[in-house]
Amino acid sequence: MLPSATGENPHGLGWLVGQLEARNSVINEATARELLTQACLSENEVARYVEPRSASYARRSVARREFYELLVLTWMPGQGSVAHDHSGSLCGLKVVQGSLTEQIYESGPDGQVRPTTHCHLMAGEITVDPGVVVHSLANLTGSGQLLVTVHLYSPPLPEVRRYAVAAKPPAQVFLKRAPSAAPVAVIIGGGFTGTMTLANLLRHAHIAPAPLHIVLIDRQPAAGEGIAYRTNDSRHLLNVPVEKMSAWADRPHDFLDFARASDPGVKPGDFLPRKLYGQYVRQTLLRLAQSAPDHISIEMVRDDAISLTPGSPFPGWVVGTAGGRTLRADLAIITLGHRPPAEEFIRRWKGPRNRFVADPWAGLVLSQVGPDEPVLVLGSGLTAVDAILTLDRSDRTAAVTVVSRRGLLPHPHARAPKPADDASPLLSRWLDPAQRLKVREMLQALRKHTERAAEAGVDWRQVIDGLRPSIARIWERISVAERARFLRHVRPFWEIHRHRMAPIVAEKVAQLRARKILDVSAGALVFAEADADGINVTLSCRGSSVFRIVRVSWIINCTGPGIHHRRSTHPILRSLIEAGVLCDDPLGLGLRTDAEGRAIDGRGEVHTNLFIAGTLRKATLWESTAVPELRQQAAQAAQVALQTLNGQWQI
Repeated sequence: MLPSATGENPHGLGWLVGQLEARNSVINEATARELLTQACLSENEVARYVEPRSASYARRSVARREFYELLVLTWMPGQGSVAHDHSGSLCGLKVVQGSLTEQIYESGPDGQVRPTTHCHLMAGEITVDPGVVVHSLANLTGSGQLLVTVHLYSPPLPEVRRYAVAAKPPAQVFLKRAPSAAPVAVIIGGGFTGTMTLANLLRHAHIAPAPLHIVLIDRQPAAGEGIAYRTNDSRHLLNVPVEKMSAWADRPHDFLDFARASDPGVKPGDFLPRKLYGQYVRQTLLRLAQSAPDHISIEMVRDDAISLTPGSPFPGWVVGTAGGRTLRADLAIITLGHRPPAEEFIRRWKGPRNRFVADPWAGLVLSQVGPDEPVLVLGSGLTAVDAILTLDRSDRTAAVTVVSRRGLLPHPHARAPKPADDASPLLSRWLDPAQRLKVREMLQALRKHTERAAEAGVDWRQVIDGLRPSIARIWERISVAERARFLRHVRPFWEIHRHRMAPIVAEKVAQLRARKILDVSAGALVFAEADADGINVTLSCRGSSVFRIVRVSWIINCTGPGIHHRRSTHPILRSLIEAGVLCDDPLGLGLRTDAEGRAIDGRGEVHTNLFIAGTLRKATLWESTAVPELRQQAAQAAQVALQTLNGQWQI
């Protein structure tokens, strides 16, 4: 319920909400300053939303609508935010209690930011950012007082873009101006695959034509994080032990050494926070940048690439960005990651969508869900597990309901690493060109092999791990019809065995279920009717004609990555697919490529200067989401790209 506008304070929290409601549109900077200045927000006025947390500062929602949201943030001494911007949303805040320290940053050519000015705001003071400032906020350790602030975002804040803060000047490779005649390689996407492609270009730069200019384009400013490692929640752990997460195939202990530099107690089988891995990938690139050859220059472009068109009259590509830039590329490498989850069920939705979290990977709103607010999570894979961990708090009293088609949660990893099983009895037939593969027969053979392995003391996880290096070759041999059968009937079971939870995460999920806080069931959303304060949801139950009706405060869409085809893919790819420049997969898995990652067009011809790496190669390789596969693709794309440029410029 919204705070009342009546009472002794005519310009209190209720008045502020009423003013925002009356405007019914996005708030501009002048209006935000006027309203926050006039608002009389006392400690008593916001007391019901004040929530000191020892782990991090707290965000509590006062009101959330299509055009704005109003929150109360509570900061204990020593708590602060990371360097961030507001993704274009206006941000206005007023200090209610305590002293706020705001640090401003400026962007550097290496994609990192460096601190410039700072200021202190006391109770009653305000600041407004129209959506362009990079800053961090903090309640300094020595304050000895609780800090309470009221924040207005318009439109509602989908996410904060985190920035990497640097203390040292940028490496020279980021400061050089590229000669006008230098060939240009453009990487579109700055997550793990894009960042490691750039790192490999630097590592193998000795075979590059001299000079070479490399451009990396991504709207997220912190290189190397992507969706997977962007989280700031230390409870979000890697799904693979540290010993298997090196960014370099030929340096298997690289990540382990990085982790031990700050914590010597890290063991090879530990599952570490994902945010640490994003830092590792970024530092891997920056170390190489420090020793880059003189003939290499790099430009980091923080923007959305929105168009890619064949060059004319030159034989390259033209990249357009949302910010209005046009870049010419002799060679392009597309490393875009997952699409947000699909929203096919939204036609069964009635009412406002302000309490529907469409994209959990950009779901900053999850941090403001109260412990007394029931939540419905659609989907039960690893993304859903992340959402559950974010929602979990010691004081949570309301239920978290998880619904998916089969109600299957990922299995846990074994506590102690074990060697992969010998999969040759299965592979000898599955990789035999004379054999025609049927998914049903393969599944039966896998079950029998797993049963025999169990009798010999071999865990099923070892069997899956034994198959993994050969998955791409197996997938290549399966017909499109059989692949479709696999996706319809087998994929959910394969996913929960292949993509597992860290043991400590599995224990936490089990504890939540035992406490009756977490309920996981098989079914689907039939209908949802929302109002300002929540959603009435009708759910079907798998195997039954009975419907279940629940009232929840929030719905989070964790149904998995969206599919890739000409009607639903990254905007930059849609026109290329429609024009036949690229060829999508009939099953919506990604784009067609050759064995070295070169893109294939609609006529089946290979582009010699356009490469695909990362999740978009799932159509060809199936296994194209985890580090062992992605690091190989990044290395291959970089080396073949350099060889291609050499060949072009030697003619």
